[in-house]
Amino acid sequence: MRRANGAWRAVLGVALAAASMLAAAADGSGDLERGRALFYGETDLAAHLRGDPAPLPASAVRCINCHAKTSRGEAFAPPLTSDSLRTLSPRRGGPPTAYDRDAFCSALGNSIDVANVVFVKAMPQYVLSDSDCSALWAYLMTQ
Repeated sequence: MRRANGAWRAVLGVALAAASMLAAAADGSGDLERGRALFYGETDLAAHLRGDPAPLPASAVRCINCHAKTSRGEAFAPPLTSDSLRTLSPRRGGPPTAYDRDAFCSALGNSIDVANVVFVKAMPQYVLSDSDCSALWAYLMTQ
């Protein structure tokens, strides 16, 4: 009897561990971590400046470089948060717009925002896979 209880506990432990792994995969926590790593530059991003095909160094294309407040004050570029991206608002002189994942990913690759306004030339054009852009978007939606 004692042996059967031990076997059941082992089976239950394995089942709980598997359920935990499935829940983490289902809630996108792996994507969130990858998105966070991309934002902070812990995972390299490939990018270049508009009109110049030369790749930029990894240290120059971290999102946090421009999109986070510094000790000296405001960020160089707009914040990248769920509210700032998804709230209808005028951007760069264009009409009020809001981003969704597809518009965000498109803008990162072509330097044209959701209102068809071109980003400043200092904004890198990123070469991101669809899954990396989705991970970055998922992370930003938690901010």
